[in-house]
Amino acid sequence: MRGRPVTVILFLSAVVLNYRAPGFTLEILHINDTHSNLLASPLGIVPADGGEEISIMAGSAARASSMVGAARESGGDLLFLHAGDLVQGTLFYTVYGGAADADVYNLMRPDAMVPGNHEFDRGSEGLSYLLEQVRFPVVCANLDLSGDSLLSGMIPSCTVIERSGERIAVIGLITEELPEISSPSPETLVLPVAETAQRKIDSLVTLGIDKVILLTHIGYDNDLQLASRLRGADLIVGGHSHTLLGDFAPLGLDPAGDYPTVVSDLNGDTVLVVQAWRYGQVLGRLTVEFDDTGRVTSWSGSPVILTGGPFVTGSGDSLSSERLEEVLSGLTSDTLVAMPPEDRLVAGTVEAYLEAIEEMQSESVAVAAVDLPHVRVPGEDLPEGSLIAPIVCDALLWKVREVGTGADIALQNAGGVRIDFPRGTVTLGDVYRLLPFGNTLAVLDLTGDEVRRMIENALSDIFDRGCSDGAFPYVSGMSYRASMNAPEGTRISWIGVSGSDGVYTEMDPGTTYRLVTNAFVAGGGDGYTMLKGRPFTDTGFTDSEVFLEYIRSLGTVEPVPQRVFLQLD
Repeated sequence: MRGRPVTVILFLSAVVLNYRAPGFTLEILHINDTHSNLLASPLGIVPADGGEEISIMAGSAARASSMVGAARESGGDLLFLHAGDLVQGTLFYTVYGGAADADVYNLMRPDAMVPGNHEFDRGSEGLSYLLEQVRFPVVCANLDLSGDSLLSGMIPSCTVIERSGERIAVIGLITEELPEISSPSPETLVLPVAETAQRKIDSLVTLGIDKVILLTHIGYDNDLQLASRLRGADLIVGGHSHTLLGDFAPLGLDPAGDYPTVVSDLNGDTVLVVQAWRYGQVLGRLTVEFDDTGRVTSWSGSPVILTGGPFVTGSGDSLSSERLEEVLSGLTSDTLVAMPPEDRLVAGTVEAYLEAIEEMQSESVAVAAVDLPHVRVPGEDLPEGSLIAPIVCDALLWKVREVGTGADIALQNAGGVRIDFPRGTVTLGDVYRLLPFGNTLAVLDLTGDEVRRMIENALSDIFDRGCSDGAFPYVSGMSYRASMNAPEGTRISWIGVSGSDGVYTEMDPGTTYRLVTNAFVAGGGDGYTMLKGRPFTDTGFTDSEVFLEYIRSLGTVEPVPQRVFLQLD
């Protein structure tokens, strides 16, 4: 039995109280991992007619707001949810610290949001500032903030929303990796996700609430596991893994699963799992039917790409008028693409914030000689991995050598690098989008054996323990070879250290080397737990400013020789 409450019918003066309708329909619109992308951003798609790939500008808060507003005006029962990482990733956050995001989403009126890990990037101070700005519920059940004077009492475990006499509980849940991948205070405690969720669901059932939505920031794969481990959850609206779901293959995209993905819980009841990709480029749309006991009985809907142009070829040329008409006809007839008008109030609010940063954002600082794509982990398409992250490593090493602090080697976690650099002009805005976290450079001393163990552990976190692939180590001043077929802890076959002549010699396990990285990694972040508690020197130089200075000195940014050799099969 699921533990659904028994409806008690009382009669008073021939009036029936607590009457329940035979069923209930709820529409859910959802978004996640918007990362301060208040404007549209480029997205490459292949039109359904099989023509050349085109680039569209997808997303924008104003278009999302327009669709949410239209759905609300239709008169049905609706919830609009945000599954975390509202901030961090563009100059809107770098400059305004969350105020721009808060003002825009206050206009859009989410019914609930769960904090993501990036809400903690500026510690308790940054999150408390954001919470003071927003006028919608931010919920999370598995955070214990009782010891944090800045956040205590600011984030309830859930919110209960009434629609047409029905109560729907929305419970927030954040990744248990939070202390490793962001910067919460030591007083911020993260509780186990599944156990906390079940306790909260059980307490809601005793109150007669039989419709439960988990609003999570734990990643799609973890959402699927969570759904199968619980009793009483109906939907999981997730974020964190930037997962595209749905039938987007006709547009040349590669979804990770069905929308919704259907999972059975411990009672055999249906749990629907959804996510809406990233950067606001997609809005999730799901309509769910509940029976009179609160169980999910049917569902419909799909996520939709939001766009309004411009449309250009993959090489950057404008489409001919004839081709544009063909593409628009195909897109507007496709239920996976929508072209709503912009919400004028939201667009105006974004524009007011944009005015102060637009000139700075568009300033040219260098030229990329070729495309410099970023991937977190090397793969078949890019066996050497990211082409931009090693250049970030070069910048770190260059800076500490320039100022006399000095270092032998540099390491950059893949998750700290956020975008590709296409061939052509590199702007100041590109730099801050590339390195949006404001991390400072840190130097510390490690033996060669410790360097090896640090990299081995990062690889094991990704390939064995299923942790964040943001830990993947890109390097400068050194090179390494590793085989993923080898047993855990023995994958690295060789590490070399570059001399002043550029020639690599094998790293000596007993020799001490000076490492420069970002202070987040030096403090044990992104799984580099063996560094936690070790003394390091914080140089005070921020990574984005250092990278900016470095590429300005280069003028032209080009790929560097391969340093990471990863055998995947």
